[in-house]
Amino acid sequence: MVGPGESTALASRMVGRPLAGERPVEVDQSNQSVVVGDEVVVKWLVPPVPAPHAGVELLEYLEQQGFRHMPALVGVEVRHEMVVAIATRYLPGAQDGWDWYVDDVDAVVRGERDPDDLLVSARRMASITAELHSALKGFGRSSVSARAYHAQALRSLVEAARVVEGDEGALLRSLVHRVEEALEPLHGDRLLPAHRVHGDLHVGQFLRSSDVLLLTDFDGNPLADPVERRLPQSPMKDLAGLLQSIDHVGRIVVKRRHPDRAAEVRTLVSAAVAAARSAYAEVHPVDDSVLRALRVAQELHEYLYAATALPRWMYVPHAALPDLLDGVT
Repeated sequence: MVGPGESTALASRMVGRPLAGERPVEVDQSNQSVVVGDEVVVKWLVPPVPAPHAGVELLEYLEQQGFRHMPALVGVEVRHEMVVAIATRYLPGAQDGWDWYVDDVDAVVRGERDPDDLLVSARRMASITAELHSALKGFGRSSVSARAYHAQALRSLVEAARVVEGDEGALLRSLVHRVEEALEPLHGDRLLPAHRVHGDLHVGQFLRSSDVLLLTDFDGNPLADPVERRLPQSPMKDLAGLLQSIDHVGRIVVKRRHPDRAAEVRTLVSAAVAAARSAYAEVHPVDDSVLRALRVAQELHEYLYAATALPRWMYVPHAALPDLLDGVT
């Protein structure tokens, strides 16, 4: 735990003047973030990560490339060759997408917002993602074997089928053969273009305040080790994560607010997923067979994340994977 005043002292030193006032960021996350003086967010890494840090590398590179859709980097605290904290500019009044996009879908269901607003926001997130990949295309440019993603997904499937319990585990095990079929486009010798990517892209990484939309948290996959987070990846992995997270917003709305209107929410969110995919494809080519397989792989990741870190999240992949396999979303 970070003690009172530690974040203020660090942020003040980084900006070169005294700041006052701190409050924790109350969201589900593996790290501990504190807002200081309504100017700086200090994210304390739990546990600290060996330098160089994947997220810091991306922030510095993107600043050099002039990428505008992210909070500015304020500084990095390194102690004994370990990155212990990252400080970025605070966006006043910002909510992340697990709040603002959920609220938007809820408002549409209640008849208080135009359904087209959901499509506009989905397209904006996808367009920012496309711009991100344009900025990163020269950073670690390489290729990655589709077979590597296939093997990784199969390992996740085996592990998830083993550790997920109850009705969720029973359903997942009944879907194993269909999941294997859906992953088949990744089984082969083809090479996919790769470069450094966000690595943990979902709606929760998009901060919105008024009409400003910023992408944040470039630390990468929380289930991957620090070395793996710095490897080039197919940008389709980011896109798959974004599309599935838009779907997940619908699962949250149904579970928490409108359990009696699941079909309506599914229709709204499916249209938003399609809008996001279309907006991204206006900038970068999309291989839909690979994308669908990576979306399925993302759901396997969600099962493992729920099983190991956030059990109350289990209802999300439990609902999302069957629809994805059925082609509903």
